[in-house]
Amino acid sequence: MVRNTWRAIVFTLVLPMAFPVTFLGATGPAQAAETATQASPKPAAQSATQAAIQAPATEAKTSYIHSLLVAKEFPLTGFKWGGQLMYDFPLNNEPGDAEITLRRAQLAIWKTFSPNWSFKLTALYNTGTWQVNDNYLLYSGWKTAVLQLGVFSPQVSLESLNNFSGLTFMERNLAVYALSEKKMGGLGVLKRTSTSIFQGGLFFYTPKEDDTESSGQALVMRYVYSPVDIAERTGIHLGGSFSYRINATDDQTEFKTRPEVYFTNDKFVDAGTISGTNHILRAGLEATRIIGRFSWQTEVLSAHIQRDGYSDIGFKGAYAQVSWFLSDDSRNYNAGSGVYEAVSPKEPVFKGGKGAFEFAARVSYVDLTDKDITGGKESNISLGLNWYLNAQLRVMTNLIKVLNVDRPGNEFDGEDPWIFGLRLQWVLE
Repeated sequence: MVRNTWRAIVFTLVLPMAFPVTFLGATGPAQAAETATQASPKPAAQSATQAAIQAPATEAKTSYIHSLLVAKEFPLTGFKWGGQLMYDFPLNNEPGDAEITLRRAQLAIWKTFSPNWSFKLTALYNTGTWQVNDNYLLYSGWKTAVLQLGVFSPQVSLESLNNFSGLTFMERNLAVYALSEKKMGGLGVLKRTSTSIFQGGLFFYTPKEDDTESSGQALVMRYVYSPVDIAERTGIHLGGSFSYRINATDDQTEFKTRPEVYFTNDKFVDAGTISGTNHILRAGLEATRIIGRFSWQTEVLSAHIQRDGYSDIGFKGAYAQVSWFLSDDSRNYNAGSGVYEAVSPKEPVFKGGKGAFEFAARVSYVDLTDKDITGGKESNISLGLNWYLNAQLRVMTNLIKVLNVDRPGNEFDGEDPWIFGLRLQWVLE
Protein backbone atom coordinates (compact mmCIF):
# COMPACT_ATOMS: atom_id res chain seq x y z
CA MET A 1 0.00 0.00 0.00
CA VAL A 2 1.37 3.43 -0.93
CA ARG A 3 1.85 5.79 2.01
CA ASN A 4 -0.55 8.74 1.88
CA THR A 5 -2.02 7.52 -1.39
CA TRP A 6 -4.04 10.59 -2.30
CA ARG A 7 -1.03 12.88 -1.82
CA ALA A 8 1.08 10.56 -3.95
CA ILE A 9 -1.51 10.76 -6.73
CA VAL A 10 -1.53 14.57 -6.61
CA PHE A 11 2.24 14.85 -6.88
CA THR A 12 2.41 12.19 -9.57
CA LEU A 13 0.00 14.20 -11.68
CA VAL A 14 1.39 17.68 -11.03
CA LEU A 15 5.18 17.40 -10.93
CA PRO A 16 5.82 15.32 -14.09
CA MET A 17 4.17 17.99 -16.25
CA ALA A 18 7.54 18.49 -17.97
CA PHE A 19 8.29 14.78 -18.25
CA PRO A 20 7.26 14.44 -21.91
CA VAL A 21 9.75 17.16 -22.85
CA THR A 22 12.51 15.50 -20.90
CA PHE A 23 11.63 12.10 -22.26
CA LEU A 24 11.21 13.00 -25.89
CA GLY A 25 13.70 15.83 -26.29
CA ALA A 26 13.25 17.52 -29.68
CA THR A 27 9.85 15.89 -30.22
CA GLY A 28 8.25 17.24 -27.04
CA PRO A 29 4.83 18.95 -26.86
CA ALA A 30 6.13 22.38 -27.84
CA GLN A 31 7.77 21.13 -31.01
CA ALA A 32 4.88 18.81 -31.74
CA ALA A 33 2.41 21.67 -31.45
CA GLU A 34 4.52 23.79 -33.76
CA THR A 35 4.79 20.98 -36.32
CA ALA A 36 1.06 20.35 -36.21
CA THR A 37 0.36 24.04 -36.76
CA GLN A 38 2.64 24.16 -39.77
CA ALA A 39 1.18 20.98 -41.26
CA SER A 40 -2.52 21.80 -40.82
CA PRO A 41 -4.21 22.44 -44.19
CA LYS A 42 -5.90 25.86 -44.46
CA PRO A 43 -9.39 26.18 -45.95
CA ALA A 44 -9.29 27.29 -49.54
CA ALA A 45 -11.37 30.37 -48.75
CA GLN A 46 -8.99 31.59 -46.04
CA SER A 47 -7.35 34.84 -47.08
CA ALA A 48 -3.70 35.76 -46.65
CA THR A 49 -4.81 38.49 -44.24
CA GLN A 50 -6.65 36.01 -41.99
CA ALA A 51 -3.61 33.72 -41.96
CA ALA A 52 -1.36 36.62 -40.97
CA ILE A 53 -3.68 37.54 -38.08
CA GLN A 54 -3.89 33.95 -36.83
CA ALA A 55 -0.14 33.24 -37.02
CA PRO A 56 0.99 35.48 -34.14
CA ALA A 57 -1.54 33.90 -31.78
CA THR A 58 -0.41 30.40 -32.67
CA GLU A 59 3.24 31.33 -32.35
CA ALA A 60 2.60 32.99 -28.97
CA LYS A 61 0.85 29.87 -27.68
CA THR A 62 3.68 27.63 -28.89
CA SER A 63 6.26 29.99 -27.41
CA TYR A 64 4.45 29.92 -24.05
CA ILE A 65 4.50 26.12 -23.92
CA HIS A 66 8.14 25.97 -24.97
CA SER A 67 9.13 28.57 -22.36
CA LEU A 68 7.28 26.82 -19.55
CA LEU A 69 8.21 23.21 -20.27
CA VAL A 70 11.55 23.37 -22.09
CA ALA A 71 13.22 26.51 -20.78
CA LYS A 72 11.57 25.95 -17.35
CA GLU A 73 10.63 29.62 -17.17
CA PHE A 74 7.29 31.25 -16.49
CA PRO A 75 6.67 33.59 -19.45
CA LEU A 76 6.84 37.35 -18.81
CA THR A 77 7.88 36.90 -15.16
CA GLY A 78 11.44 35.57 -15.39
CA PHE A 79 10.71 32.95 -12.71
CA LYS A 80 12.49 29.63 -13.25
CA TRP A 81 11.17 26.35 -11.87
CA GLY A 82 12.34 22.80 -11.23
CA GLY A 83 11.07 19.64 -9.61
CA GLN A 84 11.94 16.26 -8.15
CA LEU A 85 9.88 13.09 -7.89
CA MET A 86 11.19 9.89 -6.30
CA TYR A 87 9.40 6.60 -5.60
CA ASP A 88 11.00 3.85 -3.50
CA PHE A 89 10.14 0.15 -3.74
CA PRO A 90 11.15 -2.62 -1.28
CA LEU A 91 12.06 -5.63 -3.39
CA ASN A 92 12.27 -8.25 -0.62
CA ASN A 93 9.83 -6.80 1.95
CA GLU A 94 12.57 -6.06 4.49
CA PRO A 95 12.39 -4.62 7.13
CA GLY A 96 9.02 -5.91 8.24
CA ASP A 97 7.07 -2.65 7.79
CA ALA A 98 8.56 -1.87 4.36
CA GLU A 99 6.13 -0.54 1.75
CA ILE A 100 6.10 1.43 -1.50
CA THR A 101 6.82 5.02 -0.61
CA LEU A 102 6.66 8.41 -2.26
CA ARG A 103 10.10 9.31 -0.94
CA ARG A 104 10.34 12.86 -2.18
CA ALA A 105 8.29 15.34 -4.21
CA GLN A 106 9.64 18.82 -4.60
CA LEU A 107 8.74 21.94 -6.55
CA ALA A 108 11.10 24.93 -6.55
CA ILE A 109 11.00 28.38 -8.14
CA TRP A 110 13.81 30.91 -8.33
CA LYS A 111 14.50 34.27 -9.90
CA THR A 112 17.36 36.71 -10.36
CA PHE A 113 15.88 40.15 -9.75
CA SER A 114 19.02 42.31 -10.07
CA PRO A 115 22.59 41.72 -11.28
CA ASN A 116 23.61 40.51 -7.82
CA TRP A 117 20.48 39.25 -6.03
CA SER A 118 18.38 36.13 -6.49
CA PHE A 119 16.05 34.00 -4.40
CA LYS A 120 14.76 30.44 -4.25
CA LEU A 121 11.52 29.07 -2.77
CA THR A 122 10.91 25.35 -2.33
CA ALA A 123 7.93 23.20 -1.39
CA LEU A 124 9.01 19.72 -0.25
CA TYR A 125 6.82 16.71 0.47
CA ASN A 126 9.06 14.14 2.13
CA THR A 127 8.02 10.64 3.30
CA GLY A 128 4.49 11.63 4.22
CA THR A 129 4.94 15.19 5.55
CA TRP A 130 5.49 18.72 4.33
CA GLN A 131 8.91 20.07 5.30
CA VAL A 132 10.83 23.33 5.15
CA ASN A 133 13.57 23.08 2.55
CA ASP A 134 15.76 25.58 0.65
CA ASN A 135 14.17 29.03 0.92
CA TYR A 136 16.72 31.82 0.76
CA LEU A 137 18.09 35.06 -0.69
CA LEU A 138 21.47 34.91 -2.45
CA TYR A 139 23.88 37.80 -2.99
CA SER A 140 26.61 37.22 -5.60
CA GLY A 141 28.04 40.71 -6.09
CA TRP A 142 31.52 39.77 -4.87
CA LYS A 143 34.02 38.21 -7.29
CA THR A 144 34.90 35.12 -5.26
CA ALA A 145 32.20 34.89 -2.58
CA VAL A 146 28.44 34.55 -2.14
CA LEU A 147 26.12 35.39 0.76
CA GLN A 148 23.01 33.38 1.71
CA LEU A 149 20.15 34.41 3.99
CA GLY A 150 17.30 32.03 4.79
CA VAL A 151 16.86 28.27 5.26
CA PHE A 152 19.48 25.99 3.66
CA SER A 153 21.93 23.18 4.48
CA PRO A 154 24.54 24.24 7.06
CA GLN A 155 28.17 23.70 6.14
CA VAL A 156 28.80 20.44 8.01
CA SER A 157 29.80 17.23 6.17
CA LEU A 158 30.34 16.75 2.44
CA GLU A 159 27.58 14.16 2.10
CA SER A 160 25.01 16.31 3.91
CA LEU A 161 25.74 19.19 1.50
CA ASN A 162 25.63 17.06 -1.65
CA ASN A 163 22.54 17.66 -3.74
CA PHE A 164 19.98 14.96 -2.86
CA SER A 165 19.41 14.20 -6.54
CA GLY A 166 23.16 13.64 -6.93
CA LEU A 167 23.67 11.10 -4.13
CA THR A 168 25.34 7.87 -5.27
CA PHE A 169 23.12 5.75 -2.98
CA MET A 170 19.41 5.99 -2.30
CA GLU A 171 20.05 7.57 1.10
CA ARG A 172 22.81 9.26 3.03
CA ASN A 173 24.76 6.87 5.23
CA LEU A 174 24.26 6.03 8.92
CA ALA A 175 26.94 8.38 10.26
CA VAL A 176 25.98 11.45 8.26
CA TYR A 177 22.27 11.17 8.85
CA ALA A 178 22.59 10.56 12.60
CA LEU A 179 25.35 13.06 13.39
CA SER A 180 25.37 15.95 10.88
CA GLU A 181 23.32 19.13 11.10
CA LYS A 182 20.01 19.30 9.24
CA LYS A 183 18.49 22.28 7.39
CA MET A 184 18.73 25.51 9.41
CA GLY A 185 17.73 29.13 9.07
CA GLY A 186 20.33 31.88 9.28
CA LEU A 187 23.14 33.64 7.45
CA GLY A 188 25.92 31.92 5.52
CA VAL A 189 28.90 32.90 3.39
CA LEU A 190 31.05 30.94 0.90
CA LYS A 191 34.52 32.17 -0.16
CA ARG A 192 36.36 30.46 -3.04
CA THR A 193 40.05 30.79 -3.94
CA SER A 194 42.05 28.89 -6.55
CA THR A 195 42.96 26.23 -3.99
CA SER A 196 40.39 26.34 -1.19
CA ILE A 197 36.80 26.84 -0.09
CA PHE A 198 35.77 28.48 3.17
CA GLN A 199 32.18 28.44 4.44
CA GLY A 200 30.73 29.85 7.62
CA GLY A 201 27.31 30.55 9.05
CA LEU A 202 25.27 31.73 12.03
CA PHE A 203 21.98 29.89 12.43
CA PHE A 204 19.05 30.77 14.67
CA TYR A 205 16.25 28.42 13.58
CA THR A 206 16.05 24.68 12.95
CA PRO A 207 12.88 23.25 11.35
CA LYS A 208 11.90 19.64 11.94
CA GLU A 209 13.32 17.47 9.17
CA ASP A 210 12.75 13.79 8.41
CA ASP A 211 11.20 13.17 11.84
CA THR A 212 14.23 14.68 13.60
CA GLU A 213 14.21 17.80 15.80
CA SER A 214 16.97 20.13 16.98
CA SER A 215 16.92 23.27 19.10
CA GLY A 216 19.26 26.17 19.86
CA GLN A 217 21.50 28.44 17.82
CA ALA A 218 24.67 27.38 16.01
CA LEU A 219 27.96 28.65 14.63
CA VAL A 220 29.12 26.53 11.67
CA MET A 221 32.41 26.55 9.74
CA ARG A 222 33.92 24.41 6.96
CA TYR A 223 37.26 24.54 5.17
CA VAL A 224 38.15 22.50 2.09
CA TYR A 225 41.43 22.22 0.22
CA SER A 226 40.23 21.79 -3.36
CA PRO A 227 42.54 22.98 -6.18
CA VAL A 228 40.46 23.88 -9.21
CA ASP A 229 41.02 21.47 -12.10
CA ILE A 230 37.71 21.41 -13.91
CA ALA A 231 39.12 20.29 -17.27
CA GLU A 232 40.86 17.17 -15.97
CA ARG A 233 38.27 16.40 -13.26
CA THR A 234 40.93 14.66 -11.16
CA GLY A 235 41.38 17.11 -8.27
CA ILE A 236 41.69 16.13 -4.61
CA HIS A 237 39.22 17.34 -1.98
CA LEU A 238 40.30 17.42 1.71
CA GLY A 239 38.28 19.21 4.34
CA GLY A 240 37.03 19.61 7.86
CA SER A 241 34.00 21.18 9.49
CA PHE A 242 32.47 21.87 12.88
CA SER A 243 29.34 23.34 14.42
CA TYR A 244 28.82 24.61 17.95
CA ARG A 245 25.21 24.74 19.08
CA ILE A 246 24.07 26.54 22.24
CA ASN A 247 20.74 26.59 24.10
CA ALA A 248 19.91 23.04 23.01
CA THR A 249 17.20 21.25 24.99
CA ASP A 250 16.83 17.56 25.81
CA ASP A 251 13.31 17.26 24.37
CA GLN A 252 14.41 18.73 21.01
CA THR A 253 17.77 17.07 20.50
CA GLU A 254 17.61 13.83 18.55
CA PHE A 255 20.26 11.46 17.24
CA LYS A 256 18.80 8.56 15.26
CA THR A 257 18.71 7.02 11.80
CA ARG A 258 16.88 4.54 9.64
CA PRO A 259 18.93 1.66 8.12
CA GLU A 260 19.75 3.72 4.96
CA VAL A 261 16.32 3.27 3.35
CA TYR A 262 13.14 5.28 3.83
CA PHE A 263 10.47 2.75 2.99
CA THR A 264 10.62 1.76 6.68
CA ASN A 265 9.95 3.76 9.85
CA ASP A 266 12.23 1.53 11.96
CA LYS A 267 15.17 3.31 13.59
CA PHE A 268 17.57 0.56 14.57
CA VAL A 269 19.64 3.10 16.53
CA ASP A 270 18.08 6.00 18.45
CA ALA A 271 19.57 7.89 21.40
CA GLY A 272 16.15 9.02 22.60
CA THR A 273 15.88 11.83 25.16
CA ILE A 274 19.28 13.04 26.38
CA SER A 275 18.71 14.59 29.79
CA GLY A 276 20.44 17.87 30.62
CA THR A 277 21.44 18.68 27.04
CA ASN A 278 22.83 22.20 26.71
CA HIS A 279 25.70 22.60 24.20
CA ILE A 280 26.53 20.36 21.22
CA LEU A 281 29.82 20.32 19.33
CA ARG A 282 29.89 18.50 16.02
CA ALA A 283 33.07 17.93 14.01
CA GLY A 284 34.00 16.07 10.86
CA LEU A 285 36.80 15.30 8.43
CA GLU A 286 36.07 14.64 4.74
CA ALA A 287 37.99 13.51 1.69
CA THR A 288 37.06 12.61 -1.87
CA ARG A 289 38.63 12.29 -5.28
CA ILE A 290 37.60 11.62 -8.87
CA ILE A 291 40.02 9.72 -11.11
CA GLY A 292 38.29 9.47 -14.46
CA ARG A 293 35.41 7.00 -14.13
CA PHE A 294 36.47 6.02 -10.60
CA SER A 295 35.88 7.99 -7.40
CA TRP A 296 36.13 7.52 -3.66
CA GLN A 297 34.67 9.40 -0.72
CA THR A 298 35.00 9.08 3.06
CA GLU A 299 34.17 10.98 6.24
CA VAL A 300 34.62 10.68 10.01
CA LEU A 301 32.09 12.48 12.23
CA SER A 302 31.55 13.03 15.93
CA ALA A 303 29.13 14.81 18.27
CA HIS A 304 29.99 15.89 21.81
CA ILE A 305 27.02 16.76 24.06
CA GLN A 306 27.62 18.97 27.11
CA ARG A 307 24.99 18.43 29.80
CA ASP A 308 23.86 20.24 32.94
CA GLY A 309 23.82 17.92 35.94
CA TYR A 310 25.01 14.89 33.94
CA SER A 311 28.26 13.62 32.49
CA ASP A 312 29.13 14.81 28.97
CA ILE A 313 28.71 12.17 26.29
CA GLY A 314 30.00 11.61 22.77
CA PHE A 315 28.76 9.84 19.64
CA LYS A 316 30.79 8.93 16.56
CA GLY A 317 30.52 7.45 13.08
CA ALA A 318 32.26 7.01 9.76
CA TYR A 319 31.80 5.72 6.21
CA ALA A 320 33.77 5.03 3.06
CA GLN A 321 32.45 4.50 -0.46
CA VAL A 322 33.76 3.92 -3.96
CA SER A 323 32.12 4.41 -7.32
CA TRP A 324 33.02 3.22 -10.81
CA PHE A 325 31.24 4.04 -14.07
CA LEU A 326 30.99 1.25 -16.59
CA SER A 327 30.31 3.93 -19.25
CA ASP A 328 32.60 6.84 -20.12
CA ASP A 329 31.17 9.10 -17.41
CA SER A 330 32.10 10.38 -13.96
CA ARG A 331 30.53 11.93 -10.87
CA ASN A 332 29.62 15.61 -11.21
CA TYR A 333 31.81 17.62 -8.81
CA ASN A 334 30.94 21.30 -8.42
CA ALA A 335 34.35 22.94 -8.03
CA GLY A 336 32.80 26.22 -6.92
CA SER A 337 31.07 24.89 -3.79
CA GLY A 338 32.92 21.60 -3.26
CA VAL A 339 29.90 19.28 -3.46
CA TYR A 340 28.53 16.64 -5.83
CA GLU A 341 25.54 17.25 -8.08
CA ALA A 342 23.41 15.14 -10.42
CA VAL A 343 25.18 13.19 -13.18
CA SER A 344 24.49 14.06 -16.80
CA PRO A 345 25.46 11.08 -19.04
CA LYS A 346 27.48 11.70 -22.18
CA GLU A 347 25.29 9.37 -24.27
CA PRO A 348 21.72 9.77 -23.00
CA VAL A 349 18.94 7.36 -23.82
CA PHE A 350 16.37 8.69 -26.35
CA LYS A 351 19.26 10.36 -28.22
CA GLY A 352 20.86 7.18 -29.50
CA GLY A 353 22.86 6.33 -26.39
CA LYS A 354 22.56 3.81 -23.55
CA GLY A 355 22.90 6.27 -20.68
CA ALA A 356 25.43 5.91 -17.88
CA PHE A 357 25.91 2.90 -15.62
CA GLU A 358 27.52 3.23 -12.19
CA PHE A 359 28.49 0.56 -9.68
CA ALA A 360 29.13 1.58 -6.07
CA ALA A 361 30.01 0.04 -2.71
CA ARG A 362 29.85 1.54 0.79
CA VAL A 363 30.55 0.63 4.41
CA SER A 364 29.15 2.75 7.24
CA TYR A 365 29.11 2.76 11.02
CA VAL A 366 27.50 4.79 13.80
CA ASP A 367 27.77 4.57 17.60
CA LEU A 368 25.07 6.31 19.68
CA THR A 369 25.94 4.64 23.00
CA ASP A 370 27.89 6.35 25.77
CA LYS A 371 27.59 6.30 29.58
CA ASP A 372 23.87 6.44 30.51
CA ILE A 373 22.69 6.67 26.87
CA THR A 374 22.15 3.38 24.99
CA GLY A 375 21.20 4.54 21.52
CA GLY A 376 22.87 1.55 19.91
CA LYS A 377 25.59 0.78 17.40
CA GLU A 378 25.02 -0.21 13.79
CA SER A 379 27.24 -1.12 10.86
CA ASN A 380 26.12 -1.65 7.26
CA ILE A 381 27.63 -2.68 3.96
CA SER A 382 25.87 -1.63 0.75
CA LEU A 383 26.09 -2.23 -2.97
CA GLY A 384 24.47 0.03 -5.53
CA LEU A 385 23.81 0.04 -9.26
CA ASN A 386 22.62 3.21 -10.98
CA TRP A 387 21.34 3.67 -14.50
CA TYR A 388 21.25 7.32 -15.59
CA LEU A 389 19.00 7.38 -18.64
CA ASN A 390 19.62 11.11 -19.12
CA ALA A 391 20.16 14.16 -16.93
CA GLN A 392 16.62 13.88 -15.54
CA LEU A 393 15.88 10.16 -15.18
CA ARG A 394 17.61 7.58 -13.03
CA VAL A 395 16.90 4.04 -11.83
CA MET A 396 18.68 3.09 -8.58
CA THR A 397 19.02 -0.26 -6.84
CA ASN A 398 20.60 -0.76 -3.41
CA LEU A 399 21.39 -4.00 -1.62
CA ILE A 400 22.11 -3.34 2.06
CA LYS A 401 23.34 -5.84 4.60
CA VAL A 402 22.88 -4.70 8.19
CA LEU A 403 25.89 -6.42 9.74
CA ASN A 404 24.86 -5.94 13.34
CA VAL A 405 22.75 -3.81 15.67
CA ASP A 406 24.09 -3.67 19.21
CA ARG A 407 21.35 -2.11 21.36
CA PRO A 408 20.82 -4.15 24.57
CA GLY A 409 17.31 -4.15 25.96
CA ASN A 410 15.72 -2.90 22.72
CA GLU A 411 13.58 -4.80 20.21
CA PHE A 412 16.11 -4.06 17.43
CA ASP A 413 19.08 -5.54 19.29
CA GLY A 414 20.70 -8.21 17.10
CA GLU A 415 18.88 -7.16 13.90
CA ASP A 416 20.83 -8.09 10.75
CA PRO A 417 18.45 -8.08 7.76
CA TRP A 418 19.20 -7.98 4.06
CA ILE A 419 17.42 -4.96 2.54
CA PHE A 420 16.89 -4.70 -1.22
CA GLY A 421 15.39 -1.51 -2.62
CA LEU A 422 14.73 0.27 -5.90
CA ARG A 423 14.12 3.92 -6.69
CA LEU A 424 12.66 5.60 -9.74
CA GLN A 425 13.90 9.19 -9.85
CA TRP A 426 12.90 12.12 -12.01
CA VAL A 427 14.65 15.46 -11.56
CA LEU A 428 14.35 18.71 -13.51
CA GLU A 429 16.69 21.40 -12.19
